[in-house]
Amino acid sequence: MRIAVVIGHNESKKGALSKFFGLREYDFYSKVVPLLNNVTVFKHSSYISGYMTRIKNTAKKINKSKFDLVIELHFNSFFDSSANGCETLCYFKSIKGKKYASLFSNTVHNLTGIKLRNGGVKSLANKKDRGFASVYYTTAPTILIEPFFGSNTNDCKKIESPENMACIINEFIKTIS
Repeated sequence: MRIAVVIGHNESKKGALSKFFGLREYDFYSKVVPLLNNVTVFKHSSYISGYMTRIKNTAKKINKSKFDLVIELHFNSFFDSSANGCETLCYFKSIKGKKYASLFSNTVHNLTGIKLRNGGVKSLANKKDRGFASVYYTTAPTILIEPFFGSNTNDCKKIESPENMACIINEFIKTIS
């Protein structure tokens, strides 16, 4: 199985901050990806202005090769630190995307005990939905993972470290391969 992994955000716009880890999304997952098995890693360019243009550019690079799955790496955050849980986003018409999203969320839940938000899967149908472009413009089934809330201490304690997050993703990859 050929899997592409995209580090969410980029070097200049690094995403949400987890005070627990002292890292933003981009930096957290930059520590995770070297520990992943059998994946091809992509990053959104910092030199391309405009969110949609960056997403389309990354999708174009990914679409040049035939991947069976694309995983975009994120974590959630909210001003209310009680917000918690895991959800995985996918394109609403992608049957395989929904299957992989469910399997990923269940893997996180089973390995960490982090609760599933809304059943663990969020199907994106509206181009204004956060994350829609990432799951829409790639030709392979794509999931955008939000395995925990970086703003929730209990979620972060269950993830433990970037190294443990890599183990969770590797376990998911092993399950689907």
